[in-house]
Amino acid sequence: MQKENNLIISICAVLMLLPIWWIAYRNTNFIADPFVVATALPHFLSQADTWSNIGITLYRVVLGLAGGVVLGTLAALAMNQNKLAEQVLSIYVTTALRTPSAIAAIMALAIFRGAEIGYIVVVMFITFPFMAVGLRDGLKSADKDLAEASQIYRLGSLRYIRHVLLPFIAPFIFSALRNAHALAWKVIVVAEIFGAARIGFGAQFDHAWEYMQMVEVHLWLLVFIAIVLFVEYGVLRVAERRVFRWRG
Repeated sequence: MQKENNLIISICAVLMLLPIWWIAYRNTNFIADPFVVATALPHFLSQADTWSNIGITLYRVVLGLAGGVVLGTLAALAMNQNKLAEQVLSIYVTTALRTPSAIAAIMALAIFRGAEIGYIVVVMFITFPFMAVGLRDGLKSADKDLAEASQIYRLGSLRYIRHVLLPFIAPFIFSALRNAHALAWKVIVVAEIFGAARIGFGAQFDHAWEYMQMVEVHLWLLVFIAIVLFVEYGVLRVAERRVFRWRG
């Protein structure tokens, strides 16, 4: 019953945007007719080029985000275990957190001369500090008494991590991963636009905007929103419910 109510609320929240979209279309010059966009959507989704552009951007996001998660996790573990490592790595983490996405995109693409690796590196650079900070905070706030109790009862390192540590820091991991995922999609679009990419979501959006093809602009925006929401509600939240099902 609760899931059905949540679904109804989510659908209503989306439907509430339609009259706002219509009002904006009637009162501005740069908002496309929602009915025209809806009519063009089936043909847009049936084109192979649409999915190839989505696929390459998704590829860049997945690899960059995976690299960011790995680097952030390693940095958090190092900062939690060693004071010197914490002092040194905190500088890099803070720098990455404070670096604007556009600047990071320009630097990465300039260093790698517009190569494919540049798009992946910029996503990795922008997302890793969120994982590092989130996981570090979780590790630092872990219950020391439970750690001591696990040693007294000889729980073992693997069982301690599985049954004590991971359940405690799981909320921090999901929070950091959610922020990193949202930022990854934003920065890859910026990188594809600034990097003059020939293929990808940002490249197609920039092309449509440059030639004032407003219906196509809105179609790409709808696809972008749909993908982000699908990953949030269809992947992350499903995984979160499974991880926390022990809470009852």
